[in-house]
Amino acid sequence: MKKHTRTARTARFHHQGDLQANTQLTLSKAASHHLVTVLRTRQGDIIELFNGDGCNYRATVVDTGQRSPGKCAVLQLQEASQAPTESPVHITLLQGISRGDRMDTSIRQSVELGVSHVQPLYTRQSAKALDEKRTEKKLEHWQAILVSACEQSGRAQLATLAPPVTLEHWLKDLAAADDEKLPEKTFVLDPTARESLVSYLQNMLRPVGESGGESSGDVTAASVPNIGLIIGPESGLDADEIQMAVDAGAIPVTIGPRILRTETAGPACMAIVQAVLGDLK
Repeated sequence: MKKHTRTARTARFHHQGDLQANTQLTLSKAASHHLVTVLRTRQGDIIELFNGDGCNYRATVVDTGQRSPGKCAVLQLQEASQAPTESPVHITLLQGISRGDRMDTSIRQSVELGVSHVQPLYTRQSAKALDEKRTEKKLEHWQAILVSACEQSGRAQLATLAPPVTLEHWLKDLAAADDEKLPEKTFVLDPTARESLVSYLQNMLRPVGESGGESSGDVTAASVPNIGLIIGPESGLDADEIQMAVDAGAIPVTIGPRILRTETAGPACMAIVQAVLGDLK
């Protein structure tokens, strides 16, 4: 029987700073340790760097740095190439802050699925607000997860992460509609909603007058809007919180008959949006 061989996956690293083709770069001691000790990269190996500008930079390990005093690896950067991994849909995940590692899972999987922006929300049933110092530490932790998910999934643009705010605070901005960065269409998960997220998105792409009802908008596959997804924490959103979101302009939708965990609901909605409007075809 013929044996099948696997092609080794090129290691990817996020670099905070400028990257230029045909130049040499000295990695930090921490990054060098991960590159050489953890991933067992050797001199002559090819790796890939990105800094969030949308390009991937191939690089050759010139020196692992293990014999130098600083133990910093040296890389020879090669050509830059535009990464084809960004979704045409700008998706904002508005996630009720959950306890334990559930929030970590929500962020990690949503970034893998192509989320553009993550806005943690304090809701009535969410984890309680932390003091400034602990909030800063939590944001650093979530940012590290976000970067790691971009490295793993091949994305060359970093999703952005905002400091936590209350649901009421964010909805006031949505209702005012004075920020062009806000989603054009925001959906809130509501188990009592009459319309599903799938059907609403499909109607957005359906021309007015086509059989099946009127269009919910004038969106085409080539010009999809920014999408916002409001997901509750473990116990979900209370009925009055959902109504508050609807009053601010959010659209109540369901995603099926089963009750999903909070860390499942966000990625599930992301996958639906990407399948209907994005690049999961």
